[in-house]
Amino acid sequence: MKKVIVIGSGIAALSAIHALDVETEIICITKDKLKKHNSFLAQGGICFSKYEHDEGQSHIEDTFLAGNELGDRKVIQSIIQHSHDMIQQMMDDGMEFDKNPQNHALDFAMEGAHSKARILHAGGDQTGARITQYLLKNLPTNKITFYENSEVIDLLCDDSNQVFGVIALDDAHNQITIEAHDVILATGGYSNLFPTHSGASNSMSSGHMIGYHHHLPLQHMEMIQFHPTLLGTNSHTFGLVSEAVRGHGGILVNELNQPFMDDIHPLGSLAPRDITSRALFTQQQLGHQCFINIEEIDNFPNRFPTIYKNVIQHFPHFYKKHRIPVTPGAHYTMGGIKSNIDGSTDLQHFYVIGEASSTNFHGANRLASNSLLEALVMGNLCGKSINQSSVRPLQTVDYKPLCIPKIKTNDLNKLSQSTFHILGIERNGHCMSQYLKDIRNCIKNATYTEDWTKEDWQRYVRIKTLEIVCLSALSREESRGVHYRTDFPNSQSHLQNTDIEIKMEDKFNAKQVTSTRETETILP
Repeated sequence: MKKVIVIGSGIAALSAIHALDVETEIICITKDKLKKHNSFLAQGGICFSKYEHDEGQSHIEDTFLAGNELGDRKVIQSIIQHSHDMIQQMMDDGMEFDKNPQNHALDFAMEGAHSKARILHAGGDQTGARITQYLLKNLPTNKITFYENSEVIDLLCDDSNQVFGVIALDDAHNQITIEAHDVILATGGYSNLFPTHSGASNSMSSGHMIGYHHHLPLQHMEMIQFHPTLLGTNSHTFGLVSEAVRGHGGILVNELNQPFMDDIHPLGSLAPRDITSRALFTQQQLGHQCFINIEEIDNFPNRFPTIYKNVIQHFPHFYKKHRIPVTPGAHYTMGGIKSNIDGSTDLQHFYVIGEASSTNFHGANRLASNSLLEALVMGNLCGKSINQSSVRPLQTVDYKPLCIPKIKTNDLNKLSQSTFHILGIERNGHCMSQYLKDIRNCIKNATYTEDWTKEDWQRYVRIKTLEIVCLSALSREESRGVHYRTDFPNSQSHLQNTDIEIKMEDKFNAKQVTSTRETETILP
């Protein structure tokens, strides 16, 4: 019998579990509770372009352009076209998306940087939760063991780069060894590296660090998307305000009720997220508070029930004036472990899917509502790929404990206070160079040990991720998508096909890798 470990419990992980053969024994390990993940919080919808009668071409082009032409059209085409039949099958099997009350047809919504209304929602602003519940309800096997509040810290890997399981810390902080024929990593991104973020958890996802320790390249780690509309101010936030609010007529304004997006981009308040976030950041630098004017949105409480409850709880006085206070915050990371669209990597029997991966689907900026689509498709393709592999004998692997630096809490807190200023919406080479020196000095001066706790591991992952992101951002000497440098404010055409990769080697450095991309339209 085949045994598979799935690390994570979001939509990518659950989609993979759905695709695995029912005879497969599955161990699902998640560092928080089963439903405490970003997928469950996802207010936005999922793209569904099957009925646009162009084989997804318009959706492909929107994805490529929103990604500032860094993505790979071949990858984009494959993932989008796989999504058509997959989402249709989900609906045929009982997944319900919102319908138009007039004609009971699917209620397609518009969101930023889309050329057409192609976004499906469920429960208004509860799409992620509804899809999660659908997948959990319809798990195809009883042979699943769940480990909650447990964190995977390493892989069992032999000298021939074959993975045979994981090392994890359970909910009692005990180190446990679990063997398996295949390991799927679906741990999500690292946006909670920043103090202001939209994530479900404040603890860092460590999936990318596990891949790094096993010499897998980390790609595009500089590409961190800041959602323009977290509920709140730049000092206090209370969750997300979905882009669908602007898709239904919400307008970005300042406290003087002045719309400020129309002069910045033809799509106004529905401009791509990187442009919109920088516009809000500029308004804040000028001393303004930003809002979404919702006067033109009919029946807001029923259309956006989760957002409505959150706004009423924290800002009832603004809601009475049809205003929702918003601020940018870290939301989604395009960087991760380099993998193929089925999750396969250079390590045999080790797969990386969803936000933890980097396939060049999103490029330099994720198109709205493409994340749930990617998670479903990659999980499905990953499970099917594992099904096709033969069952090999499991073997015992000699495990050498990790030796990591014990970072002091105060030292990390000092560095973390500057994260948004140095690596946020606007970046500068001089500031990042000094910041990188400070990070390296902190790591260099720490004591290295094999005797460490979960808290030590989290601090190490956080500071090492800061180092990797900073070096990646320094290495891309241009502005592209979410990566905006004040000292290199323009995109460079010769870097359009260049990926920044960081790999664990004797010397810590970044490589510029020129990748072959499809540069022309690839559909007939």
